[in-house]
Amino acid sequence: MSKFLKISLAVVGSLFLSITAFTQSTIEEVIVTAQRTEQSLQDVPIAVSAFTDEVLGDRQIEYASDLQLQVPGLSYSSNTFSGGGFSIRGITNFLTAASGDAGVEVHLNGAPLGTTSTNEMGYLDMSRVEVLRGPQGTLFGRNSTGGVVNMITNVPDLDAFAGSANIQYGADAEKMIKMMLNVPISDTLGARFAISTFERDGVTKNLNSAATDDFDNRDSYMWRASFRWEAADDLTLDFMHQAYDEESARTQRQGAFCEVGGNAVQGCVIGGTQTFHSVHPMSTGSTVPLSLGKTLAGFYVPDPTEVGANGAAGSGRVYVPQGLPATLIDTGINKPSDYFQANVIRSPLHDNQESTSQIRLEKLFDQGSLTVSYLDNRRQFYRDTISASTETTNLRFSTAALAQPQAGTTASGAQGLPIGFSNRVIRPQCDMFTMKDASFCPGGAGIAGYFEHPVSGDASQSDNRSKSAEIKYQSDFDGMFNFLIGAIDISNSASTFYDVYATGITMNGLDTPTALISGTRVNMYTLIACTESTDLGSGPVSNKLLLPATVCTDANMKTANALVGAGTATLNAGALNPYAGNNNVTAQDVARDIVSRIDGLYSEHYQSLTDTYALDASALFTEFYFDVNDQHKITLGLRYTEDTKEVKVNNYFYKVPLISAWNPANKANCDIQADGSSGAISEKASALNEFTTTLNTAQCFTGGVTGDHANTIGQRVGVNPGQTLPNMTNGSLALNPLPGLNADYTNAGVSPVKSFSKTTGRFVWDYQIDDDTLFYASYSTGFKGGGFNPPFDSSRFPNTPFAFDPMDVSAIEFGVKATVPEIGLVANASIYYNDFENYHVSVIRNETGINEGMDVENYGAELELLLNPPSVPGLSFNFMMSYITSEIGNKAIINPADLGGHYAGTAASKEWHAAKGQQANTYLIKKDELGVTSMKVMDLLVTRANPAFLGSITTADKAAAAAGNELAFALNCSTSTGSETQPDASAAHDAALGNGYEWAGGCSYGAEKGSKGLKLVNTDLTTIIVPIEFSAHATAYGTKGTVCHMLNNVVSGLPQTCMGGGTALAATATAGAPTTGTLLYSPVNSALGTHSTEGTLLPSIIVRGTGTGQQTDGICKLFTAMHDHADSAGTTGAGLVQYGDGESCVTTLTTKGSFVSTGLPTDITGNEMPFPELTVSMGIGYTAQTGNLEVTPRLDYYYQSDYYNGFYNIESRKSPAWDEWNFSLRIVPTDADWNIRFYVQNLTDERNITGMGLSASSQGFFSAISLREPRSWGMSFGIDF
Repeated sequence: MSKFLKISLAVVGSLFLSITAFTQSTIEEVIVTAQRTEQSLQDVPIAVSAFTDEVLGDRQIEYASDLQLQVPGLSYSSNTFSGGGFSIRGITNFLTAASGDAGVEVHLNGAPLGTTSTNEMGYLDMSRVEVLRGPQGTLFGRNSTGGVVNMITNVPDLDAFAGSANIQYGADAEKMIKMMLNVPISDTLGARFAISTFERDGVTKNLNSAATDDFDNRDSYMWRASFRWEAADDLTLDFMHQAYDEESARTQRQGAFCEVGGNAVQGCVIGGTQTFHSVHPMSTGSTVPLSLGKTLAGFYVPDPTEVGANGAAGSGRVYVPQGLPATLIDTGINKPSDYFQANVIRSPLHDNQESTSQIRLEKLFDQGSLTVSYLDNRRQFYRDTISASTETTNLRFSTAALAQPQAGTTASGAQGLPIGFSNRVIRPQCDMFTMKDASFCPGGAGIAGYFEHPVSGDASQSDNRSKSAEIKYQSDFDGMFNFLIGAIDISNSASTFYDVYATGITMNGLDTPTALISGTRVNMYTLIACTESTDLGSGPVSNKLLLPATVCTDANMKTANALVGAGTATLNAGALNPYAGNNNVTAQDVARDIVSRIDGLYSEHYQSLTDTYALDASALFTEFYFDVNDQHKITLGLRYTEDTKEVKVNNYFYKVPLISAWNPANKANCDIQADGSSGAISEKASALNEFTTTLNTAQCFTGGVTGDHANTIGQRVGVNPGQTLPNMTNGSLALNPLPGLNADYTNAGVSPVKSFSKTTGRFVWDYQIDDDTLFYASYSTGFKGGGFNPPFDSSRFPNTPFAFDPMDVSAIEFGVKATVPEIGLVANASIYYNDFENYHVSVIRNETGINEGMDVENYGAELELLLNPPSVPGLSFNFMMSYITSEIGNKAIINPADLGGHYAGTAASKEWHAAKGQQANTYLIKKDELGVTSMKVMDLLVTRANPAFLGSITTADKAAAAAGNELAFALNCSTSTGSETQPDASAAHDAALGNGYEWAGGCSYGAEKGSKGLKLVNTDLTTIIVPIEFSAHATAYGTKGTVCHMLNNVVSGLPQTCMGGGTALAATATAGAPTTGTLLYSPVNSALGTHSTEGTLLPSIIVRGTGTGQQTDGICKLFTAMHDHADSAGTTGAGLVQYGDGESCVTTLTTKGSFVSTGLPTDITGNEMPFPELTVSMGIGYTAQTGNLEVTPRLDYYYQSDYYNGFYNIESRKSPAWDEWNFSLRIVPTDADWNIRFYVQNLTDERNITGMGLSASSQGFFSAISLREPRSWGMSFGIDF
């Protein structure tokens, strides 16, 4: 059926049902305030749905999420932080900024609430709930481009004392009590009180064997006090205060699904089946310690039962090494198999308080009324959760990591590493904002536990305040002309933080500190080795640390000293050091600590802080009403809005050294020894490197140890530093000063204050066809202010905007409202068209999540029917239908789930390989250039006896160089131009070079032999391209990428499945590897068989440069070396790696790159927006009288079509269609004031998805789900008095 035909049927159907007019109505009139004054619902030329308190109860509309089952064009999705939000006619908030505005505003008694929890509170003692659809900017102001949800509370009745009580009990031990009391205090003064309490056990089952409780429970209460004073016949004053409090253990996002893809880059299969595999650990931040710090035991191998290992050859095959220890196969136990299941050891915390005060004065005049109102709303919200389960994954820290002094005892009695989990809400005694304390807190109060495997958690807190003051005058002339005029001032403020805590991983791929890149780790080791080793220039190689003397004076050394210099100086200051003046804290001490952090031994802590977000909005509005004649009416409205927004924000990592208090007398016995055969590395250093030996704490540390920890100069894990260093006032120290608020904006010269203004309006023509039929046509405009993007370092992300522009919408609507009293029918229908300019969305630009706009058009039709036929007393039927479709204008954006277009199968994708960087984010590398570079690295490694070799040239190197390996030249050439001096100038090495091995010009390259070529060090071979997993991207949505494994490294002798017979590593191949040949790709064949033109796989984990080193470090360093030494190696043809003219390595907004890209834009022009096209609901009830009882069974049904879950319109990523049945049975006596109700919600116990978000590549692309709740049932008893 065509879209036009669907719309036509909706409108024609409603017109057909409303063609006849009758003068006598048998239908109950509903009063609404959609035009800021009380009118009959059927007289208002706006698409509006209204539900009285009785209808809310009958249709089981208890919460905001239930409204979508009854209102055309409305959707609702829960949100982890703000409590959820509405979408009306495809307009919602897609933004990722505190300054981003909602598309649908929630009002209370006509006043905007701002950030609110009313979507979670439930509807307590309501007069009615109104949902206005379409732009309502003229009358309701900002953030109403999609519509308005207006909740009208009951006011005191001065005529009668009354009350009610209702008790409800249901599934999951649900208990709800509601009470209301109306008290006329005098003829002019009355009060009304209402209260509700709600408790329910958790609906999400925690499968962890140590868990004691399920979660997603509810424990809340709400109360309201309202007062009305009729000071005179023409003067009324209303005051209302309400409060809400909840302390629960719920997530608001009821689950996640993942079909694991088996490799680090893919993570979960995009478009995969909705199964509940564990997210691939290698696809998360675990990449960092596993590939660089080596803190984990062994290597992750996916569960063959989940990934379909060793299936048919070709795309999607997972080559799993056979015969591995069980601890390496990630099988796990007690894994979730349903959305309402989880396996965590700690339930989430959900703490929410909101209070609202409102005062409203209305003065009546002979020809009009004046209304003045003021509202003050404050919402305080906190949530946290820790994802930790040793049961669902076999991934563990290594024995060496767990032997570190900072390790402690886990809940099961094993050794584990600590996670610091603290913030100003749960640890108010721990001052982290001024860095007086670190996340472990004094006395170890911030330690959330010790864990054998990587653990992460997050916490968020917000304090939102919204104040509004409005004055308006509504005329009431007898003639053809009336008007409304008013002004409003809104003042909003917010203070928020979002913290991420992690042990063993750098969580979420967030903006990691400089210390967390591979190059820095090498720099730190260089600093340690070069300053503490002896006699580097002579003696047998076996007795040396094998660092070339030149390395100890190059940029690595300078960089390391620069990184640690400030921290070293501060730690040696008198206030921090009990041995002031001895300078016992060295740069090496700090360097070791940084290495420990890179290795994942300490708890990292990231914080995104909005210290203040302030909004000052003011508006003037007016509407003019012209009654042209008895049938025709014209409405003209105008509104001028001005928004001023200001932010004070920051994003940073806490970097807190835990420097050990060395015993100066024994310090020499505790350092790295020249031959590596004795000495120790302390808590201040990593125990997981080639220099580590035995730790003798009794000799190495001042005062020995406290428990199993060395005393520290900085904060030691779990012990208050004051216990060790009484004079210390700082529990910890940042290596670098924390950046000031708005530092990123200031550095970029951007003002953190922005103003936006706009005049909007509406024009409406009403045509009263007869007393019961109204036709209207309207044109209206809406406006939503711009705002600020999250802060970022402009030096890393040039030409990325710090702010986004406002959004405008122009809307056309035609509607008809009709009643047919003879058959008891109300029929309302509308068709509409919206044209958006700069529709706000969140996109990826320069690897940064920012907000920007795009042009969108949408149109649709809505129909509402209500039938109460007089011929069948007691029968009630309601029907709702909504159809909407949309089209995105000219737009191309990067799809973060398909950076290169591999899933989409684009032609360009064949040129690129997708890999993970050290921050667990995916990026693109040119396939051919990477293939030949990977081959050259692998060929060098497999010819060496020791891949960690840090010395001079070997015979194998000579052969590799003679065979044309550019990297061999880069490793062994001299940095002295024109000299043949090698890094080790000993005669033995000179002799080993042999005749014909030409190094003339040192590292020079090119025909001139005069330009400097790039010099590599040996660690560049294993810390840039990490040779542990090789993969190829999936080539269609819903399919897996191919992967093979090399456990640990390529020369360790451990199993591998990448190469079979005829290759240099054939002896290490296990069952599951190819019989012959290699799976690894290169545009030229390797003489050693490591890569071939027939292969398809390339490294999964490749370090890239960041910051100022973006174009020169990481993989770009290898590409530059390949380029520089191609002439010396004699490389030509397909194996040549060459920069294009004027090109850099990485493509940015301002630079064209030859080899690396952060993503290729996907054209989304003409795509649909992510909203359901069709929604239908209907309900039927019948009241039958049995004796003195009225029994009313009621059945409600709702259907929602599937829809694209994102702007990219991926068929296999659609949110599925769903439907829901609800049933109730109400019993009311005719001679008493009590009632009983039995109910079942979600009768068929469906898992109905209302929202589906895709996580970032750093989290493995799992799909986070918002759901309607599972089946619930219960009964309630109520009484009125």
